[in-house]
Amino acid sequence: MTNSASSGAAGSMAASGLDVLQAMMEGRIAPSGIAQTMPMRLSAVAPGKVSMRVVPDERHLNPAGMVHGGFAATCLDGAAALALFSALDAATPYSTVDLSVKYLRPLAAHTEYLAHATLVERTRSLGICSAELRGTDGKLHALASATLMVKT
Repeated sequence: MTNSASSGAAGSMAASGLDVLQAMMEGRIAPSGIAQTMPMRLSAVAPGKVSMRVVPDERHLNPAGMVHGGFAATCLDGAAALALFSALDAATPYSTVDLSVKYLRPLAAHTEYLAHATLVERTRSLGICSAELRGTDGKLHALASATLMVKT
């Protein structure tokens, strides 16, 4: 996931990534394009923490009729990136450089899942985040570790 908020409406509306995310969650600004392609909806934001509700549909099925693992990976990457963004200035660019995903249970189409991510460590040029994807029953379906580069 890459961000350049300064080139969009979000960058001009707020000084912090957290402000941008709160505005998206409240519907004051439009969600990013990826949040529309991969139905991801912010449900909670705090400095270094993000939660999203995600619902795969038939667009996300593999030829066997199962939700493709890329759906979970994209949701986990997105949540991790937003956890970092919530701790940055809105105009600071960032990009994922490494994503490691572990799949524990398959996902079902038309079922809601919760993606939670936390900024674990931030250096001048890197953000390390953890993310998990759980069913509404609390069962863990996938987890990830992400390293993101921060342009300073």
